[in-house]
Amino acid sequence: MKRKQLAPHIHADQPASVRYIYVLLALLPAWIGAVFYYGIRVVVLSAVSMGCFFLSDYIVSRRMYPEQSYYVDLSSLISGLLLVLMVPASTSVWAVLLASLFGSLLVKQAFGGVGTNILNPALASRAFLEFTFPVQMTAVEAPFSGLWHLSSLLNGKPAAQMVSTETSVPWMHILSGRITGMAGVTSIVLLLIGLLILLERRLFRFEAPAGYFLVLIFGYVPFYWDALRFDTFFVWLCTGGLLLVGIFMLNDYSTIPMDPKGRFLFGLIAGLLTLVMYRFGNSTYAMVFPVLMMNMTTPIFDHYLRPRAFSKPSWYREVEE
Repeated sequence: MKRKQLAPHIHADQPASVRYIYVLLALLPAWIGAVFYYGIRVVVLSAVSMGCFFLSDYIVSRRMYPEQSYYVDLSSLISGLLLVLMVPASTSVWAVLLASLFGSLLVKQAFGGVGTNILNPALASRAFLEFTFPVQMTAVEAPFSGLWHLSSLLNGKPAAQMVSTETSVPWMHILSGRITGMAGVTSIVLLLIGLLILLERRLFRFEAPAGYFLVLIFGYVPFYWDALRFDTFFVWLCTGGLLLVGIFMLNDYSTIPMDPKGRFLFGLIAGLLTLVMYRFGNSTYAMVFPVLMMNMTTPIFDHYLRPRAFSKPSWYREVEE
């Protein structure tokens, strides 16, 4: 007999824990690249973030929901790893620790735990850091700088070094991720390897990422008509975390609409908001906040675009009657 899974994996053939393992494997290439370029600091931050997310979720869920049988919630490890990939390698341990507690307690467990959260915990934790530790979030470093230096882990790096926007960056550096930026978002090849793993295990849903990248690709022309160059566009697309957001954040089962049409429209609007924020606002905000804003509209999408039952004109009219 098929065992019933927790939401949002009720109809999944694989247990939720197995699916989360494959998502972790998909994130592993980007994490290995981050360790290669930024050294021991990424390992320490990953251990702190993933451990804090996991322990916090475990303790709170056991205290708040003692009637439920315990299972290992690997989604907390995914949130912790995603958070580390989206911050500079020089971020302090205290910042990552507080962000992990925020994502676990206030974003996830306060709404009932895994599968019931409205916002993506990793993105919400990254937004928390943007407001509470803004200097550390701009203090990015170049690859191979201070591979074994642990001094910044206590207080962070005070001197800001802006993310590279040069168009003369060698193509191999762009593909491999050897660009000044956040820890694990700059390597096209490593992120695409993660995408292939998700595709092979049939864990990737195309609708939201398709709408997102369609708007980014075709909307770049009117938004940046005054400085339109292919190499500039390619660097912009590959160094700002857009690939990580499109592959993993827009493939979240809990915070993305259930209906395919809703997911596609979700991605379209998120892409448009991203372009507006990139052109007229903060580039880091453009990576984080469009998806968080759309996460809050997911219940509306699910209300009006839910697949109808057989022989029923629309599900919500039957419920209201």
